[in-house]
Amino acid sequence: MSFTELYLMSPPHPRWAIRARANFRSKEAGPVDARTARREWLQLAEAIEASGGTVVALPPPDEALTGMPYAAECGQIVDRGDGAPLFVLPRMAHAHRRPEREHWAALARVMGFEVVDPGEGIWEAQGDVAFFDGATLLFFGGRTDEAGMRAAARFFPGERIAVQIREPAFHGNMAALPLPAVDRLLVCPDVIHPASLERLRQRFGAGRLLKVTEEEIRSYATNGLPIGRTWLAPSVVPDRVVALVERAGMTVRRLPMPNLCEKGGGASRCLVSHARVRTGAVRIPEENRLAAIARQIEAE
Repeated sequence: MSFTELYLMSPPHPRWAIRARANFRSKEAGPVDARTARREWLQLAEAIEASGGTVVALPPPDEALTGMPYAAECGQIVDRGDGAPLFVLPRMAHAHRRPEREHWAALARVMGFEVVDPGEGIWEAQGDVAFFDGATLLFFGGRTDEAGMRAAARFFPGERIAVQIREPAFHGNMAALPLPAVDRLLVCPDVIHPASLERLRQRFGAGRLLKVTEEEIRSYATNGLPIGRTWLAPSVVPDRVVALVERAGMTVRRLPMPNLCEKGGGASRCLVSHARVRTGAVRIPEENRLAAIARQIEAE
């Protein structure tokens, strides 16, 4: 059986701006340049496809949906191996992001996913999900609450590990990042509850955990995007973390993201919802393929 590596993404609107200022970066940021932000987005999307991934792009239908580019929260695809893969909808903490899900749900249905809703609590989708060594890590304690995490957990087959985090890690992808190609888990012990951290040590072994600090995650130490042995990281990732990841066996490619990351507050991992699905299980509308969106951006 063959598989396709899907990356759901959403380019910034041509009039994209920071409005809600809901994280520690965007709170104090100056104005963004929407045109440059769109090219930052395209650079990442093209790097993903050059590495063998398939980008599915959904442009925001409304300039007010300023959070849509941070597609880690668009939903979570779960391919159970038979029948239609699931598309698990998010239940967002901030009101300005809640309308996004109706647009992602519409695309998911066109693609052939079975769309489901956890039904309770706050759950911010792939921002609070990670997969490592056959286990699903489900995070709560930032924006996702425990009720939302538990409601979503029932859609994930196999071993599930609940991981409690704290601010400034408002999502689990700020607390831990799997690097499966080199069998390591990048973690920030400072923002993981002691009992959860011990659970990770017991399950995976302390030697497989690469540690970063709270200060380093403020520069997106855990928010690079691993594709095979390449780590597509924002240029602000600290040099020590780059060296740590390189020593583990990864090749680090730094991408400048002054608007989307340094001002908007989300890095390369935050800009995608990644899933491995059976080839042919879903279809991609031509208008949502990267080539169609790239032509629009390049013509600007």
